[in-house]
Amino acid sequence: SRWWHRPGSLVGSRVRQSAGTRSPQSGEGGFVQADRGFTLIEVLLTIAILAIIAAAIIPQLSSDLPERLDAAAQVVVADLEYARSLAVANNSTYRVTFDCDQDLYYLQHAGVNNLLDVLPGSPFRQNDDPPDRQTTDLAELPIPEPHVQLAAVIRNAGLPQGITTIDFAPLGGTVSQVESVVWLECGSGEYQRFISIHVNPVTGVAEVGSLLTELPAGVSAAAITP
Repeated sequence: SRWWHRPGSLVGSRVRQSAGTRSPQSGEGGFVQADRGFTLIEVLLTIAILAIIAAAIIPQLSSDLPERLDAAAQVVVADLEYARSLAVANNSTYRVTFDCDQDLYYLQHAGVNNLLDVLPGSPFRQNDDPPDRQTTDLAELPIPEPHVQLAAVIRNAGLPQGITTIDFAPLGGTVSQVESVVWLECGSGEYQRFISIHVNPVTGVAEVGSLLTELPAGVSAAAITP
């Protein structure tokens, strides 16, 4: 394009100069250096390098998904065991409520004795938790991204049934007569992995299951939100 200089006007006062043209306002050596952009070859080369780096890094990031899932599963197991221990110690019922949409769950007293509604002090309680609730947010666990998420909470009664709560009775077992299972997930696409936490209905003991690449048939369909 051309820039035209009109006497007495600022319009067009910038005159485009080619490299090597002497100018009174030129830099060292008296030459104006023309602005230089990226060439197509440089852009394509940059994209290729980024693709190579991504191909090398992504598998490394996904290789520790089992460790992330197992770490989160151990936290869930510990919280379920805590609810169970409170039920046994206080001869009452305690409930863990799961919110898969928010990837969190919380503990509350569910028995008839209102004096037990206020939970014991705990360093794991959220700052905004009321006295009768203790919340665990999976996104706030000290686990790097991608965060572990709640995939589903089901009850194995023939066909999986979606549930939102697990209640522990005074004897330690669950109020339900069938096994409850909490499913966690991490990653996406071909790198997505799942792990389960199984709660025995008789003893109330929670155990971590095997790592899977997909949810069992019926679990996704049974998953519900509160």
